[in-house]
Amino acid sequence: MNLIIHPPKSNIAFDLFNHPVYWYGIILTTAIAIGILLSFILIKIEYDAKKADEFVDFSPVLIVSSLIGARLFYVLGSFEYYKNNLKEILFINHGGISIYGAIIFGIITLYIHLKKYKYNILRYFDLVSITLPLCQAIGRWGNYFNQEAYGKPINSFLQLYVDYKFRYPEYKDVSFYAPAFLYESILNLILFILLITIHIKFKNIKAGTIFFLYLFSYGIIRIFIEQFRMDSIAFLNQIPIAQVISLVVIILSILGFIYIYKIKKFEP
Repeated sequence: MNLIIHPPKSNIAFDLFNHPVYWYGIILTTAIAIGILLSFILIKIEYDAKKADEFVDFSPVLIVSSLIGARLFYVLGSFEYYKNNLKEILFINHGGISIYGAIIFGIITLYIHLKKYKYNILRYFDLVSITLPLCQAIGRWGNYFNQEAYGKPINSFLQLYVDYKFRYPEYKDVSFYAPAFLYESILNLILFILLITIHIKFKNIKAGTIFFLYLFSYGIIRIFIEQFRMDSIAFLNQIPIAQVISLVVIILSILGFIYIYKIKKFEP
Protein backbone atom coordinates (compact mmCIF):
# COMPACT_ATOMS: atom_id res chain seq x y z
CA MET A 1 0.00 0.00 0.00
CA ASN A 2 1.31 3.42 -0.96
CA LEU A 3 1.48 6.26 1.52
CA ILE A 4 0.40 9.40 -0.32
CA ILE A 5 1.17 12.90 0.94
CA HIS A 6 -1.51 15.31 -0.21
CA PRO A 7 -0.87 19.04 -0.63
CA PRO A 8 -2.76 21.62 1.43
CA LYS A 9 -5.90 23.14 -0.03
CA SER A 10 -4.25 26.55 -0.11
CA ASN A 11 -0.84 28.06 0.55
CA ILE A 12 -2.57 30.95 2.32
CA ALA A 13 -3.03 30.49 6.06
CA PHE A 14 -5.39 33.43 6.62
CA ASP A 15 -6.08 37.02 5.66
CA LEU A 16 -4.88 39.88 7.82
CA PHE A 17 -6.42 43.27 7.07
CA ASN A 18 -7.35 42.03 3.59
CA HIS A 19 -3.80 40.84 2.92
CA PRO A 20 -2.99 37.12 2.59
CA VAL A 21 -0.59 35.59 5.09
CA TYR A 22 1.17 32.65 3.48
CA TRP A 23 2.12 29.42 5.18
CA TYR A 24 5.56 29.80 3.61
CA GLY A 25 6.16 33.01 5.55
CA ILE A 26 4.80 31.56 8.79
CA ILE A 27 7.05 28.51 8.56
CA LEU A 28 10.10 30.57 7.61
CA THR A 29 9.46 32.93 10.53
CA THR A 30 8.98 30.00 12.90
CA ALA A 31 12.24 28.39 11.76
CA ILE A 32 14.14 31.65 12.26
CA ALA A 33 12.61 32.26 15.69
CA ILE A 34 13.49 28.76 16.87
CA GLY A 35 17.02 29.18 15.55
CA ILE A 36 17.49 32.48 17.40
CA LEU A 37 16.05 31.04 20.63
CA LEU A 38 18.22 27.90 20.53
CA SER A 39 21.33 29.93 19.67
CA PHE A 40 20.54 32.24 22.60
CA ILE A 41 20.35 29.26 24.96
CA LEU A 42 23.58 27.69 23.67
CA ILE A 43 25.51 30.97 23.82
CA LYS A 44 24.20 31.69 27.31
CA ILE A 45 25.37 28.27 28.52
CA GLU A 46 28.74 28.51 26.77
CA TYR A 47 29.43 32.14 27.67
CA ASP A 48 26.98 34.19 29.74
CA ALA A 49 23.65 36.01 29.58
CA LYS A 50 25.25 39.24 28.37
CA LYS A 51 26.79 37.64 25.29
CA ALA A 52 23.53 35.81 24.61
CA ASP A 53 21.66 39.12 24.75
CA GLU A 54 24.23 40.63 22.38
CA PHE A 55 23.47 37.87 19.88
CA VAL A 56 19.73 38.51 20.09
CA ASP A 57 20.31 42.25 19.62
CA PHE A 58 22.40 41.53 16.53
CA SER A 59 20.08 38.84 15.15
CA PRO A 60 17.89 41.23 13.07
CA VAL A 61 20.97 42.25 11.07
CA LEU A 62 21.95 38.60 10.68
CA ILE A 63 18.44 37.63 9.58
CA VAL A 64 18.15 40.43 7.01
CA SER A 65 21.61 39.69 5.63
CA SER A 66 20.86 35.96 5.32
CA LEU A 67 17.52 36.59 3.62
CA ILE A 68 19.14 39.00 1.16
CA GLY A 69 21.80 36.41 0.38
CA ALA A 70 19.22 33.65 0.03
CA ARG A 71 17.07 35.67 -2.35
CA LEU A 72 20.03 37.07 -4.30
CA PHE A 73 21.46 33.62 -5.01
CA TYR A 74 18.07 32.36 -6.16
CA VAL A 75 17.40 35.38 -8.38
CA LEU A 76 20.83 35.11 -9.98
CA GLY A 77 20.21 31.44 -10.66
CA SER A 78 16.86 32.27 -12.27
CA PHE A 79 18.02 35.46 -13.96
CA GLU A 80 16.28 34.72 -17.26
CA TYR A 81 12.93 34.80 -15.49
CA TYR A 82 13.51 37.68 -13.09
CA LYS A 83 15.03 40.04 -15.65
CA ASN A 84 11.55 40.19 -17.23
CA ASN A 85 9.69 40.11 -13.89
CA LEU A 86 11.58 42.57 -11.72
CA LYS A 87 8.72 43.10 -9.28
CA GLU A 88 8.74 39.39 -8.44
CA ILE A 89 12.20 39.75 -6.92
CA LEU A 90 10.63 41.35 -3.85
CA PHE A 91 7.94 38.68 -3.37
CA ILE A 92 9.90 36.27 -1.21
CA ASN A 93 6.59 34.94 0.16
CA HIS A 94 6.02 33.34 -3.24
CA GLY A 95 8.99 31.11 -2.59
CA GLY A 96 12.41 31.08 -4.11
CA ILE A 97 15.37 31.31 -1.77
CA SER A 98 18.75 29.60 -1.79
CA ILE A 99 20.00 28.11 1.46
CA TYR A 100 23.59 28.48 0.35
CA GLY A 101 23.07 32.19 -0.19
CA ALA A 102 21.73 32.46 3.35
CA ILE A 103 24.64 30.45 4.79
CA ILE A 104 27.34 32.42 2.95
CA PHE A 105 25.90 35.86 3.75
CA GLY A 106 25.20 34.76 7.34
CA ILE A 107 28.76 33.54 7.89
CA ILE A 108 30.26 36.74 6.46
CA THR A 109 27.94 39.00 8.48
CA LEU A 110 28.51 37.13 11.75
CA TYR A 111 32.28 37.05 11.18
CA ILE A 112 32.41 40.82 10.68
CA HIS A 113 30.35 41.31 13.82
CA LEU A 114 32.46 38.95 15.95
CA LYS A 115 35.70 40.63 14.91
CA LYS A 116 34.68 43.47 17.23
CA TYR A 117 34.77 41.15 20.24
CA LYS A 118 37.39 38.87 21.74
CA TYR A 119 35.45 35.71 21.04
CA ASN A 120 36.80 32.45 19.71
CA ILE A 121 35.05 32.91 16.37
CA LEU A 122 35.09 29.24 15.39
CA ARG A 123 33.66 28.24 18.77
CA TYR A 124 30.89 30.78 18.27
CA PHE A 125 30.28 29.40 14.78
CA ASP A 126 30.00 25.93 16.33
CA LEU A 127 27.14 27.05 18.55
CA VAL A 128 25.19 28.76 15.78
CA SER A 129 25.83 25.87 13.36
CA ILE A 130 24.04 23.47 15.69
CA THR A 131 20.79 25.34 15.13
CA LEU A 132 21.01 25.61 11.33
CA PRO A 133 19.95 22.08 10.33
CA LEU A 134 16.95 22.32 12.69
CA CYS A 135 15.93 25.59 11.02
CA GLN A 136 16.37 23.99 7.62
CA ALA A 137 14.34 20.94 8.63
CA ILE A 138 11.45 23.20 9.63
CA GLY A 139 11.86 25.59 6.70
CA ARG A 140 11.59 22.81 4.10
CA TRP A 141 7.92 22.44 4.99
CA GLY A 142 7.36 25.81 3.34
CA ASN A 143 8.08 23.97 0.08
CA TYR A 144 5.28 21.56 0.93
CA PHE A 145 2.71 24.35 1.24
CA ASN A 146 3.93 25.99 -1.96
CA GLN A 147 4.07 22.63 -3.79
CA GLU A 148 7.65 23.23 -4.89
CA ALA A 149 11.06 21.55 -4.54
CA TYR A 150 9.45 18.17 -5.12
CA GLY A 151 11.25 15.30 -6.78
CA LYS A 152 10.91 13.31 -9.97
CA PRO A 153 7.89 11.14 -10.80
CA ILE A 154 7.93 8.09 -8.58
CA ASN A 155 5.96 4.96 -7.84
CA SER A 156 6.91 3.81 -4.36
CA PHE A 157 5.43 3.40 -0.90
CA LEU A 158 5.84 7.15 -0.20
CA GLN A 159 4.56 9.59 -2.80
CA LEU A 160 3.67 13.26 -3.00
CA TYR A 161 0.58 14.26 -4.94
CA VAL A 162 1.08 17.54 -6.82
CA ASP A 163 -1.84 19.60 -8.09
CA TYR A 164 -2.09 19.95 -11.85
CA LYS A 165 -1.24 23.66 -11.90
CA PHE A 166 2.04 23.08 -10.03
CA ARG A 167 3.34 20.33 -12.32
CA TYR A 168 6.03 20.90 -14.89
CA PRO A 169 4.76 21.14 -18.49
CA GLU A 170 6.34 17.86 -19.54
CA TYR A 171 4.72 16.05 -16.61
CA LYS A 172 1.17 17.41 -16.66
CA ASP A 173 -0.25 13.88 -16.80
CA VAL A 174 1.82 12.63 -13.86
CA SER A 175 0.26 12.94 -10.40
CA PHE A 176 2.80 11.49 -7.97
CA TYR A 177 6.36 12.59 -7.23
CA ALA A 178 9.18 11.98 -4.78
CA PRO A 179 8.72 14.17 -1.66
CA ALA A 180 12.23 15.62 -1.88
CA PHE A 181 11.39 18.33 0.66
CA LEU A 182 10.55 15.61 3.19
CA TYR A 183 13.76 13.69 2.50
CA GLU A 184 15.84 16.78 3.18
CA SER A 185 13.79 17.76 6.22
CA ILE A 186 14.38 14.35 7.82
CA LEU A 187 18.09 14.32 6.98
CA ASN A 188 18.53 17.83 8.40
CA LEU A 189 16.74 16.79 11.58
CA ILE A 190 19.09 13.81 11.93
CA LEU A 191 22.06 16.15 11.38
CA PHE A 192 20.76 18.49 14.11
CA ILE A 193 20.49 15.59 16.56
CA LEU A 194 24.03 14.49 15.66
CA LEU A 195 25.53 17.97 16.12
CA ILE A 196 23.84 18.76 19.42
CA THR A 197 24.75 15.29 20.75
CA ILE A 198 28.41 15.89 19.87
CA HIS A 199 28.25 19.32 21.53
CA ILE A 200 26.82 17.85 24.74
CA LYS A 201 28.98 14.73 25.00
CA PHE A 202 32.34 15.94 23.68
CA LYS A 203 33.34 19.13 25.45
CA ASN A 204 37.03 18.97 24.53
CA ILE A 205 36.76 18.91 20.75
CA LYS A 206 38.55 21.75 19.01
CA ALA A 207 36.71 24.92 18.08
CA GLY A 208 35.37 24.71 14.55
CA THR A 209 34.73 20.96 14.60
CA ILE A 210 30.95 21.25 14.67
CA PHE A 211 30.94 24.14 12.20
CA PHE A 212 32.96 22.24 9.59
CA LEU A 213 31.05 19.02 10.31
CA TYR A 214 27.81 20.88 9.58
CA LEU A 215 29.14 22.22 6.28
CA PHE A 216 30.54 18.81 5.29
CA SER A 217 27.36 16.94 6.20
CA TYR A 218 24.95 19.36 4.58
CA GLY A 219 27.04 19.34 1.42
CA ILE A 220 26.59 15.57 1.24
CA ILE A 221 22.86 15.86 2.02
CA ARG A 222 22.34 18.42 -0.73
CA ILE A 223 24.25 16.41 -3.34
CA PHE A 224 22.05 13.43 -2.46
CA ILE A 225 18.78 15.39 -2.54
CA GLU A 226 19.56 17.01 -5.90
CA GLN A 227 19.40 13.53 -7.44
CA PHE A 228 15.65 13.60 -6.85
CA ARG A 229 14.76 17.20 -7.59
CA MET A 230 13.69 18.61 -10.95
CA ASP A 231 13.76 22.30 -10.11
CA SER A 232 17.48 23.06 -10.16
CA ILE A 233 17.71 26.72 -11.17
CA ALA A 234 21.17 26.70 -12.76
CA PHE A 235 23.62 24.20 -14.21
CA LEU A 236 27.35 23.90 -14.85
CA ASN A 237 28.07 21.44 -17.66
CA GLN A 238 24.66 19.83 -17.03
CA ILE A 239 25.44 19.45 -13.32
CA PRO A 240 23.06 21.31 -10.98
CA ILE A 241 24.87 24.32 -9.56
CA ALA A 242 23.66 23.31 -6.08
CA GLN A 243 25.72 20.12 -6.38
CA VAL A 244 28.75 22.07 -7.58
CA ILE A 245 28.48 24.46 -4.63
CA SER A 246 27.97 21.50 -2.30
CA LEU A 247 31.15 19.88 -3.58
CA VAL A 248 33.07 23.12 -3.01
CA VAL A 249 31.61 23.34 0.51
CA ILE A 250 32.68 19.75 1.23
CA ILE A 251 36.22 20.45 0.04
CA LEU A 252 36.42 23.67 2.09
CA SER A 253 35.14 21.89 5.18
CA ILE A 254 37.80 19.16 4.78
CA LEU A 255 40.44 21.88 4.48
CA GLY A 256 38.93 23.43 7.61
CA PHE A 257 39.35 20.16 9.51
CA ILE A 258 42.95 19.90 8.36
CA TYR A 259 43.56 23.48 9.44
CA ILE A 260 42.22 23.15 12.97
CA TYR A 261 43.62 19.67 13.67
CA LYS A 262 46.94 19.71 11.81
CA ILE A 263 48.07 23.27 11.25
CA LYS A 264 46.76 25.73 13.81
CA LYS A 265 46.52 24.81 17.47
CA PHE A 266 43.23 26.05 18.86
CA GLU A 267 42.20 25.83 22.45
CA PRO A 268 39.37 23.29 22.87
